[in-house]
Amino acid sequence: MSKPFIALDWGTSSFRAYAVDGDGKVVNQVSAPEGILAVKEQKFEETLESHIGNWDKKLPVIASGMITSRQGWVECAYAECPAGATQLAKSLHVHKTTSGRQVHFITGMHFKSPSIHHDVIRGEETQVVGSLASGARHFVTPGTHSKWIEVEGKSVVSFATYMTGESFALYRQQSILGRLMTGDVADAAAFKRGVEQAFADPAGLLHALFSVRTLGLFKDVAAESLSSYLSGLLIGTEVAHATMGHDRSADYQILGSASLAEAYVTAMKLAGLKVTTGDPLCVISGQREIAHAAGVI
Repeated sequence: MSKPFIALDWGTSSFRAYAVDGDGKVVNQVSAPEGILAVKEQKFEETLESHIGNWDKKLPVIASGMITSRQGWVECAYAECPAGATQLAKSLHVHKTTSGRQVHFITGMHFKSPSIHHDVIRGEETQVVGSLASGARHFVTPGTHSKWIEVEGKSVVSFATYMTGESFALYRQQSILGRLMTGDVADAAAFKRGVEQAFADPAGLLHALFSVRTLGLFKDVAAESLSSYLSGLLIGTEVAHATMGHDRSADYQILGSASLAEAYVTAMKLAGLKVTTGDPLCVISGQREIAHAAGVI
């Protein structure tokens, strides 16, 4: 048993805070669409207090995610990969707020990527630390920037980033591909068609993207299903590239929201991969592990 604390998962698009007791159980929580980019004039402390102002100010706050980035509250230097809970604990940055709270910021990781030279994560490393007890060694964290993370022992040894979620939003909202889309129906058949198109020619994404428009023009895919087709095309391309040359018998675990996890499970099973979903609150377990290693709780 450790001490109670406040878990703060503050990313690019969302804010989540959890009051956690000494047994690791969530006893209170709050969430809001106030990611770091939505906080005006860098008023992070004011935003935090607007959501948890009535929570015990004596409890340590353990924070992870993009809140420690250059656009966040306190920029923390990346820990070098490989690293695990012990190394992240040594890198904790402590900040005392004007309201008297002690905020302990968990930094992200830097990986010397053999393909793009530098790759980075903030927040996903904490999710993985909180999921190590599952025994999985390959993790996928879908989102705006999806991460494929490999673990050896208790350390993250490598990872790769895919701008899949951000690309979907840009194509859906700001390109001509979105002009024929109506509604946002989750069409499993259209999604599968997109995934299979991607698998057929993973290197041909820039060509295949135009099929989102032409399939709509000729009513081969219904307007309300085009977004599902686009999603399948992008996620399928990500899966194809991320697993290229890898052991096909490896077990993968998805860490993410239910809807995104379901989409990735579908795509990865179509690729013949073994995949399961992990604890959606693994970030709390990871923060608890790191804070305990640092002697904070």
